[in-house]
Amino acid sequence: MKFTLHAAFKTALAGICALLFCCMAGSAHAQAYPARAVTLINPYPPGGGADIVARAIAKELGEQWKQPVLVDNKPGAGTTIAAAYVARAPADGYTLLLSTTQHAVAPALFKSLSYDFLTSLAPIAIVSDSPFFLVVHPDKGASSVSDLLGKLKQSGASMNFASSGPGSLPHLAGAYLNQFTNATATHVPYSGTAPATTALLGGQVDYLFADTSVLPHIGAGKARALAATSPARTPVLPNVPALSESLPGFALTVWTALEAPAGTPRPVLEQINAAVYKALATPALARQFTDNARTVVKFTPEQFAAYKAQEVQKYQKLAREAGLKAE
Repeated sequence: MKFTLHAAFKTALAGICALLFCCMAGSAHAQAYPARAVTLINPYPPGGGADIVARAIAKELGEQWKQPVLVDNKPGAGTTIAAAYVARAPADGYTLLLSTTQHAVAPALFKSLSYDFLTSLAPIAIVSDSPFFLVVHPDKGASSVSDLLGKLKQSGASMNFASSGPGSLPHLAGAYLNQFTNATATHVPYSGTAPATTALLGGQVDYLFADTSVLPHIGAGKARALAATSPARTPVLPNVPALSESLPGFALTVWTALEAPAGTPRPVLEQINAAVYKALATPALARQFTDNARTVVKFTPEQFAAYKAQEVQKYQKLAREAGLKAE
């Protein structure tokens, strides 16, 4: 009996020591982080709204950490190339993903992915939430939402809309608009927001659901905003109606966030979370976000994880209703 108790005591002591070692190691990892450059993977090409957010947050984090935060653009396959890349990266906090609403849409559009959006990535923090703008060419497009809806109902089959790529959220918004209006406008995909916007400005397409990167073109009179896809009007363009005012229930927003490979030490995730919200509170970045219709959403990693699950369910339902099938 004495030997058994002694052995049990030794086993318990060894377990406690191991636990303390893990906690100390995790704490030391967090204190040392980042000891070198961090790479932020952007799933979109340069020039779009996501790229603007990525570079803005990378700059602020780099200044905080006194280490470079490098933005690496890896577009393609509806943002899944970037997500798969980060999911395979070492779980040490040095490779991060600029996660977006599109990543929550992807499971509804692709039958087979090399990663699981809900389990292969560790949520860190939501950076911003913003609307899309339904825009047309000022000289060749509709003059109002009612004008566009009338044209879609009468001759929707002869009209077309651009998107940032097949299965992208702007594509989903366009398909959803078709469903709302019983129209059959043709989808014209491009390899990102910037080329899709260029096509609209050149009069090559009839309309586009564009992210906040289109705001300078609206301000310059090169594009006309007919509506915002936020639930209510945005203060940035208070005279532009929400699309839900004409089509009740039509609301889509795009969030951007930071995620890491699953298994990244919890202290590192918490440290990045704190750094992100400290960066977003700086006057320069706060002003930039406000001026570009971006709202900061302050989530803990756990709250973001729960939100991700809700978003995946939401867009699976929306994709079905819009008639989009997984490929």
